[in-house]
Amino acid sequence: MKKLLNFVLLLTLTALFMPVLTVGFALETQTEVPQEVFEPDATVTENRLIEEKTPSYDEKTTIRLCHQGIIQELPLKTYIMGVLAAEMPAGFPEEALRAQAVAARTYTMYKQKLYQGDAAPEEHKGADLCDDPAHCEAYVDLEQKAEALWGESHEVYRMRIQEAVEATDGMILVYEEEPIAAVFCAASSEKTESAGDIWGSALPYLVSVDSPGGMDCSQYEGSVTVSQKDFIKTIQEKWPDADFSEPPSAWFRDSHRTEAGSVIDVLVGGVRVSGSDVRQALGLNSANFKVRVDGGNLVFTTIGYGHGVGLSQYGARYMAIAGQTYDQILQHYYPGTQLQLLG
Repeated sequence: MKKLLNFVLLLTLTALFMPVLTVGFALETQTEVPQEVFEPDATVTENRLIEEKTPSYDEKTTIRLCHQGIIQELPLKTYIMGVLAAEMPAGFPEEALRAQAVAARTYTMYKQKLYQGDAAPEEHKGADLCDDPAHCEAYVDLEQKAEALWGESHEVYRMRIQEAVEATDGMILVYEEEPIAAVFCAASSEKTESAGDIWGSALPYLVSVDSPGGMDCSQYEGSVTVSQKDFIKTIQEKWPDADFSEPPSAWFRDSHRTEAGSVIDVLVGGVRVSGSDVRQALGLNSANFKVRVDGGNLVFTTIGYGHGVGLSQYGARYMAIAGQTYDQILQHYYPGTQLQLLG
């Protein structure tokens, strides 16, 4: 029961603070990496597609997905391919794609278990999962959207996605024999964040680890400028007791930061607010922010893209380019977990 309560608490906190930019990241960064660098052998892939074989775990397992408000029953393979295409640029190296495929499959199993019975949100309309990354994972229907995502190269990139899913078929990460909350982000800072620091609920496999490569993400360094008037309005709508009678230079005080640099909490107009709440209220790329006064504006500069917990996608890319395999990437970002083959 205690473990279940911890899962539920983490889910609730994750839903509140998952980046609202997840889908946007996936679509915007499909062309960030030179796609031709990692093009597969299309002939080999095509030959594999026409082989007759016994249905795999991912093919014979189905999930019920609420996609764009409509419930669909899909093979797990189709769903994970759609998640992978929506969550990670298809031009990333194959070991990074495989790591993301395992993380996505694991998170799917975790959410299915979590949402058993009457625990599923109303937005699911009775389905196991939805396509809202605030609840579950982003998803794109590749039968309809592949060409829109990748243009003339859509067949090649669809095959890259398929290869990553097939190569890891039925594989998930477990901790104490249970699927883990395999959360991920676009790009952490030089270290990932611990779940305890960001969401207040610690998990032994979601701890801070070194994470190079994040700066290769175009949104790694971000900036948001807000007028003082709009800032006061936004903050007081959420925290009416905030007092901005002092000069703007005194509006932010006494911040506590994580080892990785994100703001845990800070006094804003005299009210203690979590860094994740500030990030959400102002639409910042991350909670690893600094603020300065520039005339009548406040300028927020950020490091990293996303909540910073778990797998950093650009970190996975960096490790794959350096020769690390998908299992090594996963063990690095989710320490203490084990790979388990379902079937």
